[in-house]
Amino acid sequence: MEGAIVFLILILLVFISVPVAFSMIAVSIGVYVFVADIPLSVVVQNLYFNIRSYSYSAIPYFILAGTIMAHGTLARKLLDITEALVGWIPAGLAISMVVGSALFGSITGSDLATLAAIGGIMFPALVARGYPKTFVAGILGPSALLGMLIPPSIPDVLYALVAEVSVMKLFLAGVMPALLVVLFFSIYIFFMSRRFFPDRKFRRPELRKIGSSLKNGVTALGMPVIIFGGIYGGIFTVTEAAAAAAGYALFIEVFVHRGVKVKELPGLMLETGTTSAVVLFLVSGAMVLARYLTLEQIPQMWAGYVFGFVHNKWIFMIIVNFFLLVTGCLMDVVSAMVILVPILKEMYNSFGIDEIYFGQIFLLNFFIGYLTPPVGINIFVVSSMFNVPFADLCRRYVPYFFMLVLVLVLMIFFPPLTLWLPGLFFR
Repeated sequence: MEGAIVFLILILLVFISVPVAFSMIAVSIGVYVFVADIPLSVVVQNLYFNIRSYSYSAIPYFILAGTIMAHGTLARKLLDITEALVGWIPAGLAISMVVGSALFGSITGSDLATLAAIGGIMFPALVARGYPKTFVAGILGPSALLGMLIPPSIPDVLYALVAEVSVMKLFLAGVMPALLVVLFFSIYIFFMSRRFFPDRKFRRPELRKIGSSLKNGVTALGMPVIIFGGIYGGIFTVTEAAAAAAGYALFIEVFVHRGVKVKELPGLMLETGTTSAVVLFLVSGAMVLARYLTLEQIPQMWAGYVFGFVHNKWIFMIIVNFFLLVTGCLMDVVSAMVILVPILKEMYNSFGIDEIYFGQIFLLNFFIGYLTPPVGINIFVVSSMFNVPFADLCRRYVPYFFMLVLVLVLMIFFPPLTLWLPGLFFR
């Protein structure tokens, strides 16, 4: 009963537009002081110690790398490479926005940085070539979110910390589903583009152009080599790889390409600090509330209640996925994971469900939620950034929504899609 009241108060505060972090801290103070009779100082201590972990320092480094790349030239070089690789296809330029967003998102882990960097370059280029604005905006929003699935992903890092699972395994588990999403998006864009440009045909790949783009973009390709080679080669931890990526981006943009001027660095640092503070404050506030739920054994009580009605693993998966899809429409992934994962962990462990497999299913549900109102962060950002009517954009997102749901269904009923690659590296 206490848990239900806590969640009702939390939902009410969020509904009346109280920031999510402040809502969770306010509820935590209320239950700590007036229900559990725990001193208020414990709330303050928990706020501090929750984000004191060394692992959390990876987040600002990844955000810094993305911020520098978004303001520099590395994003353009990545796009030149993808355009050279797929530009010979009739819809190659549009497909290159998907591939470019996937590459950029995999390096930065930030959908907003991807929207700014890739969207700022590709949106006007595609519109100038005759693509409808709503069609281009419809590609950009879902594609920018691929960074949530492709490692190194900030949501992956946060989920691994909250659920206490291997971040490396979680990284690897997202690769195959992400590639499947890229494939489905590309096929859909190809056939839709034929409606707009029925006369365009396949051309021979320009090997010279591909070689030239790879040569000019070798500095951009150095970023994933450092991150993935360092992590999977056992040279770096995830946090050290994030710091190396930020240092590499800074060095390349300032001293090699000169895409970022020294006088711009204080502003970029301030932007990184602000974004990092928002994320970490949100995590800290949510974990304070999660700590109370754990102390009162509310997750265990809820799990027992669910098990009283659900005795089959697959029925549980159907119910929990429907719940997560709805929750993803109402709450951001960071808030949801620190509140819900401690509750759900008790349940999926009892059914013998693999924690890495469940983690990627959890994240994909919120990937889908970022494309759906009323939260639908990407809809609002893309609509305002490129002056596309909100209702038109929602209609363009519908096919991508169903493609993502199809990938989700495949992940649920075919676990090797997520577990094969981690099993290959971790036996």
